[in-house]
Amino acid sequence: MSTLIRRSRALMHRKTIENGAPTWALTELAVAKGEELAKKYNVDRELVVVALYLAHVIFSKKINGRIQGNHEELSARLAEKYLKRWKVDPRKTMIILNAIRAHHEKVKAESKVAEVMKSAECFKFITVQGAVIYLHDLGGRDLSLSDAVRQVRRKAKQKLGYIGLPGIKQEALRSFQATNKLLDSLE
Repeated sequence: MSTLIRRSRALMHRKTIENGAPTWALTELAVAKGEELAKKYNVDRELVVVALYLAHVIFSKKINGRIQGNHEELSARLAEKYLKRWKVDPRKTMIILNAIRAHHEKVKAESKVAEVMKSAECFKFITVQGAVIYLHDLGGRDLSLSDAVRQVRRKAKQKLGYIGLPGIKQEALRSFQATNKLLDSLE
């Protein structure tokens, strides 16, 4: 593990505890998918993983709140301060920051790294494993089962729409369908 990944992981872990969200298991699920996709698409694994760790350093448990609604920009601003402190090359910094800002498609992804990062981040919500982790997390936020199921469906559908990399849309669709079967069984 590179020093940059180690530092980014440690920062995200600390911020996850401070913010109470997102659940750490979802972060690690996204990172594992990011490593897989970085290899498949031949992009810089370190940049993908760092962007995944730093994408939610500012976050909140409150669904649809101000912080969650702006976490991409807020996280990018905080990440930029740390990347400067850690003396990361400015070109790498710009790629990482764009990936963070673009993972909800509010800004355009300007690199294959950003596309890979966005897709990896999306997968955590459309897999059965991610859905189960998210349902558990939502239960801890005092959502009823029916409200939690609706939220997981909404998030999975949103994230499926963000996946644009060629060659993984079918895999994403299969995962989404399996997740919906699970959710159907809970209603």
